[in-house]
Amino acid sequence: MAKQHSIEDFLKSVTSLSNQELPSVQKFASYMDKYEKKVLPALLQQTNTISPAKFVQIVINEVKKNEKLLNAFSENPQSMFASILAGAEIGLVPSDLLGEFYLIPRTIKHEGKFRLSVTPLIGYKGLVKILLRSGDIQNIEAHVVYEGDVFDVQYGTSPKLTHEPKGEIRTADKITHVYCVAFFKSGKNQFHVLSRQEINSIKNMSKYNNDLYFNDQKNPNRWMEKKCCLIQLSKLLDKDYYGTKAIELDGRLEGGAVLTLDNNDQVKVIDGTTSKPERYRNVYDTLKQLPQ
Repeated sequence: MAKQHSIEDFLKSVTSLSNQELPSVQKFASYMDKYEKKVLPALLQQTNTISPAKFVQIVINEVKKNEKLLNAFSENPQSMFASILAGAEIGLVPSDLLGEFYLIPRTIKHEGKFRLSVTPLIGYKGLVKILLRSGDIQNIEAHVVYEGDVFDVQYGTSPKLTHEPKGEIRTADKITHVYCVAFFKSGKNQFHVLSRQEINSIKNMSKYNNDLYFNDQKNPNRWMEKKCCLIQLSKLLDKDYYGTKAIELDGRLEGGAVLTLDNNDQVKVIDGTTSKPERYRNVYDTLKQLPQ
């Protein structure tokens, strides 16, 4: 009878590759094929996501487009597969085009040396998908407030938010606030507001440089500012187990954590890592055509 090789076995075989040897897409695809058969069916079934075969196809296409991801696969395969499995577990598909979940190659110091690794990033659309999955929320909207707009917020026993866009100049330097509103099927709503100063404070807490904030050229649809506000609102909303796990994961990753796999092929979060200063990859370029 043929010996059955575990996920750990083929991870060890990847790790043993020479740093000078760039693994082919075919090599990566063969490992993903093992995950499709052994791990992904159970993970994707938990959140009723797409089929394992389709998930694997999308992931392979993402890796094909980015040589740095292939290099990260060579230098730190555990971080690559852990990031992919993390997306599957919370029901998000790693795809720049879909805008739900991204695989970001970063040079991170772990176990005493810098290695090109993969860290996942949950996108704005991914957050919306997670929150709608609870079943209680009908719609989510996020909007940006500029100087000159009529904007009034009232809290207390009868919270109320009024926004009438009137500002003639709607560039990043004129942004004053960002807000998100969750509309429940019951007819109620819940909102959260962040001032420009609060957004900058949250941005500065991240371990990674991110030049997408308040950037007219790289982030014209203001996805980063909207995501920042939506993250804060999501902490106040009911979520399923995997939605809660996704929000927690996002916070730890922004704090500099990296993912790896333990001896039982379970995703493990390692805090306290150090990354080399790099320009933030503009993963939101593909989302410019989405309606605001």
